[in-house]
Amino acid sequence: MPRLQSGVWKHFTPAIIDGRETVMCNYCSKTYTKNATKMQMHLDKCKEYSQQQSPGPDGSSSASIPVPSFSFLPSSSPGGQFLIDSVDQRSQAYADESLARAVYATSSPLTLTDNIYWKRFFSVLRPAYCPPTREALSSHLLDCEYDRVQSQVHEAVGKADSVTIMCSGWSNIKETGTIIYVVATPVPLFYKCTKTKEQTHVSTFIAEELKDIINEVGPQKVFAVVTDDAPEMMAAWAQVEEAFPHISAIGCTACSVQQLFDDVVAQPSMKALCRRAEQVVRYVRERKRLAGTFRCWQTTRNHPANGTTLVLPHSSDWTGVCNMFSSLLEGQTALQDMAVSPTLDIEASFRATVQDATFWKGLSSSQNLLYLIGNYVNYMKREDTALSGVVDMFSQLRYHIGALLSGSVLHSTEQKAVMAMLDRCQEFCVKPIHAAAYMLDPKHVGQQTLSGEQINSAYYVISNLSHHLNLDEGKVLGSFARFSAKQGLWKGGGIWSSCQHVSASTWWKGLCSSEPLSAVASAILQIPPTTGACEGLQSRFRNTQVHGSLSADRVQKLLAVQANLNLLEPSDCEFAPLESEEDKKVSFQSETQ
Repeated sequence: MPRLQSGVWKHFTPAIIDGRETVMCNYCSKTYTKNATKMQMHLDKCKEYSQQQSPGPDGSSSASIPVPSFSFLPSSSPGGQFLIDSVDQRSQAYADESLARAVYATSSPLTLTDNIYWKRFFSVLRPAYCPPTREALSSHLLDCEYDRVQSQVHEAVGKADSVTIMCSGWSNIKETGTIIYVVATPVPLFYKCTKTKEQTHVSTFIAEELKDIINEVGPQKVFAVVTDDAPEMMAAWAQVEEAFPHISAIGCTACSVQQLFDDVVAQPSMKALCRRAEQVVRYVRERKRLAGTFRCWQTTRNHPANGTTLVLPHSSDWTGVCNMFSSLLEGQTALQDMAVSPTLDIEASFRATVQDATFWKGLSSSQNLLYLIGNYVNYMKREDTALSGVVDMFSQLRYHIGALLSGSVLHSTEQKAVMAMLDRCQEFCVKPIHAAAYMLDPKHVGQQTLSGEQINSAYYVISNLSHHLNLDEGKVLGSFARFSAKQGLWKGGGIWSSCQHVSASTWWKGLCSSEPLSAVASAILQIPPTTGACEGLQSRFRNTQVHGSLSADRVQKLLAVQANLNLLEPSDCEFAPLESEEDKKVSFQSETQ
């Protein structure tokens, strides 16, 4: 039996004859039943097909496929029947590259080109074009695109004047087995990931990985390393700072504030409130009549909870608990009416809970407290959040938590514990580099938030970096004095109002580049305060592993291409023609037979 070629279907056109599905050969017009083996046997004997496959006069082996002239395809003449379409090897390779790039950039499944509907689309678009297989998309095409994208990454790093290394993953290493490394220029570009095994000296392993990346990127332009809050990561900080004294190792602020949220929810009084709230939600949701009554009464009795759905805290982030509290508070009136209804069979425990004023007061106060902390988690995850905003954020967080704790369900000992947790969170997040960023951000000039110790530590950072950048320390500090006193360049009001419309680093580079302090300030103010980019990549990594059968090396390459393609600006060379002007006239043609 002849060997079945994978592209046999493109040589036939589907047709319906007497209600039966048939196919017609595109070369000799003979019809056959829809059977791949018979179709292949026909191609092996078809003389017209054999003639089309013979090399052209230039020695090329382009594929030329005559296809019937449909209303949406051009024909040779009003009476013409066929169109000759050809795609030479260079055009095929260029089309494959472009298609592969689109698949990677949109995180489309690598099996896309195996789908019959996509095959038909490509056939309509270009009959002679044969799209790459899944194997090609996951092998040599991926290798080529990875090399090209990594070259762009290294080029972007080379042009950057301030680089931050972000690292995350050890805290959930059992789940993913992978540590993600990102290089921020300040655009967060995926750099590499390491597949870890059980390590005896974990902190040393991580520190060595970080030091290797710093050396590869160029130590002279790396000013900070940002990691998650895993103890192993924190233990690696000292080793990095010892090897590179000008680099500051700091913790992810979003991770730490999220941990603060988790610690507050874990307090006994808060846990007890969450259990009671969940019992109320489950009691209604698991009883069809009660659930229906709750929905009905919201509309018929003009309750303020019109459209509210009672939800359970399924979300893994901070919003789960808050959404449950919110749904209960919005449905409070309906729930209390149900508890006293003579027509509903309500258990005494449910009735006691929804009629307990202390329960509802606790929900309200706790919701305010948790929403406050949770919103700061979201704030720190924003792409536009600056390192200088961390100091101000903790100042506001401390003030508002102190005000809300007194009315919460937490007992006095638990309230003291929460404030102690806040102290540890701030100690983890706020380092001298944060104080320096705060003092150098024009939006914060004149605000008295820092302690004397923090101000002195900021001076040390500025002096240290001025030496690293081969700047005159005296001139740099003199420039800093004029900036703080709003003298010299900073005397007018216009320059200060402009800082509200651009980032702080751009403000220093664009308007204050003549000042000795500019290089130090712009470098510090480009440092991101979180490892948010790493967290997003961790999620992508898990999804790629779950839904695919690629090796670890292939997954890393695919992840790198997917992440970086959407961050790097497309260059003009990506769209340059592969052929000369003379080749271009004949490489993508449609001729009449």
